[in-house]
Formats: sequence, C-alpha cells, structure tokens
Amino acid sequence: MICPTCHAPNRDDAKFCKSCGQPLYVQPTPTSEVEIASGDHVSNTATSTQQDDASSNVQQKIGEQQPEYILSEESDDVSLEPTLILTPEKMIAYQSRRWQQQLERNGTYVPDTMEADATKGDSTPDPSAELKESADILSAMPETGKSERAQDTGDVDIADVPTIVAIPSANDVDEIPPPPLQAESSATSEESISSGEKVDAESDEIQMEKKAGETEAAEVTSEEEKSETMQEPSDQHETTASTNGFPILSIGEQILNRYEITQVLNDSAQEHVYQVIDHQGYQHCWNCGSEQNAEGDEFCINCGASMLDVPYTIHEYSTEQSSEESNGHIEDAHVVQGTIVNTFVEHGYTYMVEQQQVEQPPFPNGVLLLAASNSDAGNVRRSEPNEDSTLVLLLQRVFESVSTPSGVFIVADGLGGHDNGQEASRMTINIIAERMLRELLTEPLTSEKNGEPVKPFDEDALVALFHDTVEEANTALCQKNQLDKTDMGSTITGFMVVGEHAYILNVGDSRTYMLRGKQLYQLTTDHSLVGQLVAGGLIEPDDVYTHPQRSQIFRSLGDKPNVQIDIFKQELLPGDILLSCSDGLWEMVRNPQIESTLDNATDPETACAQFIEAANANGGEDNVSAVIVFVR
Repeated sequence: MICPTCHAPNRDDAKFCKSCGQPLYVQPTPTSEVEIASGDHVSNTATSTQQDDASSNVQQKIGEQQPEYILSEESDDVSLEPTLILTPEKMIAYQSRRWQQQLERNGTYVPDTMEADATKGDSTPDPSAELKESADILSAMPETGKSERAQDTGDVDIADVPTIVAIPSANDVDEIPPPPLQAESSATSEESISSGEKVDAESDEIQMEKKAGETEAAEVTSEEEKSETMQEPSDQHETTASTNGFPILSIGEQILNRYEITQVLNDSAQEHVYQVIDHQGYQHCWNCGSEQNAEGDEFCINCGASMLDVPYTIHEYSTEQSSEESNGHIEDAHVVQGTIVNTFVEHGYTYMVEQQQVEQPPFPNGVLLLAASNSDAGNVRRSEPNEDSTLVLLLQRVFESVSTPSGVFIVADGLGGHDNGQEASRMTINIIAERMLRELLTEPLTSEKNGEPVKPFDEDALVALFHDTVEEANTALCQKNQLDKTDMGSTITGFMVVGEHAYILNVGDSRTYMLRGKQLYQLTTDHSLVGQLVAGGLIEPDDVYTHPQRSQIFRSLGDKPNVQIDIFKQELLPGDILLSCSDGLWEMVRNPQIESTLDNATDPETACAQFIEAANANGGEDNVSAVIVFVR
C-alpha cells in the first residue's frame, strides 16, 4: 500500500509507514504500485549499468598498467584512488624483514626506495628519509589485489587507504615492540577490507612473493632471541586498553557491522559493558518486539516506533570468562536488569545484547479517583448536633483515553463546647467549595467552551489558590465571631488533587493519612498540646489517646485573622489510598486498625462505613467523619 503522507510503498499488512511512521489509512490503487515498481526497476537498471561500466574501466586500467600500485590519472584526491591491499603473508614477511634490517643497522631506519643509492657505511641520513620515518610501511608496499567491493562496483572505499603510523626513533630500539604475528596482521588486513572481504591473488609474481615472505617469516621466528620477545597475538578488534589480556573495544567500533560502540560502561576483568546503537534496529522492534520489518524501514510497520539507531547495552565476555561464568566462578559480574534480545559469538568472544527497561509513567492513562465520605454523631453525642462537615468535590474528565481529575476533599470539625460548632464547619466547607468550584473547575471549562486558551495551573498557583481559599474561610469565621459576639471555630484537614499530585492541608488536630504498599503514613502534624509534647519527646505517642489535656489545640480557623496553614505536596502512585478524618475517628481507631481497614477495603464507601462502625464499637466518644480516596 502507498502511504498517504509520504507516498512511500509499504506492505499490505503494515499498520504504520516504514518511512515516516504515520498510520496507514488509505489503500493505494494498483496503477500507482505498478508505476512506482516500474520506476524503481528503471532506476536500478541504470545504476547497475553505471556500476558495470565503472568496473570495466578499472579492470581495463589494471590490464594496461603493470606498476606495483595503481594511481588514478584523473584526480589527486587520495580518497578517490584504488584501494592498496596487502596480503597477510606479505605483511608478515615485510615486517619481519624491516625489523631485522633495522636491528642490523643498529637502529638506523632506511626505506627500500633509498637502499640502492645509500651505501651501508653511510652514517649521514638523507633528509627525505627522516620525513619517511613516520610513514606506514604499507604505503611503500605494492598492491596485490583489490577488495571484492572495489572489483564489483569500481568504487574505491576510503576506509581501505593505509593509515599513517609513527615509527620510533633509532635511539629507542630496545623499547620498540616486536613485530606482530600473523593473527594481528590478519586483523589489520581484515579491517582494511571491511568485515572479512578476501583478497584474490591475480598473478604468479604474487604467489612467489607469498612463498618468499613465508620463508623469511619462518627464519625470523626460528631465532630464539626474537621468539622470546614476541608478544601473543591480539584480538582482531582495535582496542583502547586491555584488562588482563581482555582487550577493550574502542568507541566508534562496530560489532557484527551492526552495533556501534558509543560508551564504555564497565571495563572490569570479568566482563566489558558497552553502550551501543543498533544500526539494524529493523530486525527487532524495541517497542513492540516485531520482527516483520525489513531493511530500509525507518519506522516499525506494526507500532510506528522509530527503527533508526536504537540504543542498547552489550555485555562482552571472553571464551574463558564465559566458561567460568557458566560454572558459577565469576564474581562481581554485572547484573542484567533489562531484557536480553540477542546473544552471539564473534572473534572468540561472547556477546549479550540487553535492552534497558524503559521507565514507564506511573499513570499511562491518567489518574482515576474513587472517592466517598461519611459522618456520624457517635454513641456518646448521639442526641447532640453533629459538628463535623465533609466535602467531596471531584471533576474527572476522560478524553483521548486519558483521565484528568481535579478535586478537593475536606473534613472540618467544629469546635465542641463553643457556640454553633456545626455552623463553623458548615461555613468553612461552603466557602471552600464555592471558590474552588469557580476557579479550579468552572473557569477552565468556560474557557474551553468559548474557544479560549485554558490557563494552566502551575504548582505555585495551585498552592496559592488552596491557601487563599482556607484563609478566606478563616476570615469569614473571625468576622462572624466579631459581629455576633460568638466564639465558634473549626479544625480542617484534607487535600486537593490535580493530576498526579495531592496538596495536603491541615489546621488543628484532624488528620490525613496515606496507605502505600500496605504501610500507613500520617501526613499531617497535630496542632495540639499533646502533639507538641510528643514532638518534644516528653510523652510517648500512645499517650495522646489518654492524656488529660488531649483536647487542647492551639491552632484553628476562626481563632485569629492570621492563622498558620500547613500545605505541602505529595506525589501520587497507583494504589495509594488517602484518608482525611476527624479526631473522633483516629482517637477511637488506632493506626494498626486503620491500616488493616484501608488495606482490605474494596472501595472507599465500604471503608468509610467500616471506620464509623469501628469507632462506635470502640466507644464512639466524639463525632466520627471520614473522606477516603482510592487512586487508580
């Protein structure tokens, strides 16, 4: 099918475009597919013809010229020159011969190009020889063939051009490392021709040079003094360091021509851990695990996730280390915390590809709240007015499958023994409900209705709104007391939920709790005499239930114009349960029973009923009120 966005051809069963990642909705017409396929065929044919012509031109030049290496006459750019290839056997022979000649000259290095003109007794080096001392020995060697890639296309791979390697000075002969053995030479050759492409011998002269090189290499290795200084062959990878013979791969190097190393995370003797990017991410979708994508797909056809340069972690073990690990002998090995998506063996090393666990948002579909409240006069004060009041104000909208709640949940306990305690709690609830409904809930809805941009609430604005609302209730109570010559007041506790956060409020000795992971936490501090005694270490926490002055509080609404209000932020997680209650509940139902009731409740309404029943069963000495919110 054809993508309606970028017009790229896709498979018929693809759900997302492999080129742009957009969902596929429009079915293509057969004519468009034929035209596109035909166009691709013509383009590919033209490209193939150009490549064949280029290849034949290079082959013709090889046949016409017989120098030891080939240089283009059309350009001086070294990146455009044919690849200089050296077989492993000739490399060993040449390095051994250079090494022996250098030692025989007592540290004086003379290139082959100058041996014919310089006598053995000449002690004054030619200036041009000093300039050539830093040149790679490969730059003076003849070309013995071309890589398969160059022969097929006629193009030249700049990665095959020999690099420049500095040769130590004559005074440092003792510190010069011995020439590498065949394995290291093979590694260098294999790297220069990209992933093991072979070099074809094309003449009898090359075969003779190979035999001569092997003979010279054998003579060098037969000498006991040189064999003692020979090093063990290194791994085929270019390394930046090694740990106990376990080489560390360099940044930018690729494993399997697929995983490019971007960072070394661990270089211990037991294992090496690298951060890599996968240039063939289409083989396994990191998001949905689909293996139905094909090379060239930029986006997963199943889920639309990007397939380009997907990051992973690779663990590297040598053969010995892998064997020891399987027998349980490796200590301090890195613990795999992600998902293993691939394992393979390359160059004698075992690799394990790990996809790190992506931290999922706690609420992928938004926050869902279940809320309920209940209140009872209690056994002892059954004949008196219930001075407690509660508020559950919840706006919960779901659009685009995401729930976005906003709510205010309050418990107000009118002060007993004063005039009109129930009136104080009622006024507090009404004032808070009216302002929060207007500013927190109604104004955003009105703006949406009128097509106006909705002003988002930041944290400071939410805290200021909550604080000002409670302060407004306190001012109203103070004015009422001055006008009517009364002494009414109220404690208040509760919370405002906006999105994934709750803002906890408290004035007085009512409490707000949170149950998280079967553990109960008291979020508020009692503004009472016994609360201060406990904080100062003068009495035990359990003494607050029986202390003779437990009813004395020093902070409440309606007492003075500038009341101190506690407000703080609490991040929510799925499964949290919030409880706000009056002192008539927490004094009758101790914390262990509160924890058990919340943990076993199936819904907020059931939990509220169970708390009232438990408080009355344990004495019911005061009004009992509770507001409970389940976070889902």
